[in-house]
Amino acid sequence: MKRKVDGLICALKYAQPETDSDRNTLINEIGIMRMCVKSPGVLKVIEAFDFKKRIWIFIELMDDCLTDYVQSLHKSYSEESVKYVLKQSLEGLAYLHSKHIVHRDIKSDNLLMNTRGEVKLADFGYAC
Repeated sequence: MKRKVDGLICALKYAQPETDSDRNTLINEIGIMRMCVKSPGVLKVIEAFDFKKRIWIFIELMDDCLTDYVQSLHKSYSEESVKYVLKQSLEGLAYLHSKHIVHRDIKSDNLLMNTRGEVKLADFGYAC
């Protein structure tokens, strides 16, 4: 489901954690992402709710992950594109590290991109 909130197009997703440990991990992930709301390089959580044993999360809508982008181009991407993605990724990481946050799961699946050329870090399940 898409919705516009504060000028951002948002997506609604939900998770239904099976254990208290899974629930705490997800709540920690949301908390870390909220700490980074001012960073243009981190996926934004707009709002999160715990309702009917599900955690509902409004997040910034992105178009694709880097893995899908690279696979669709069949290795025909330019050096400039690679430099741009790396620069954006490193800026996001620098922001995290300035807040004493370590992501611990950097991979192409966790780098999201959109048609506006933004690259954002996502999936903070292993972050501390």
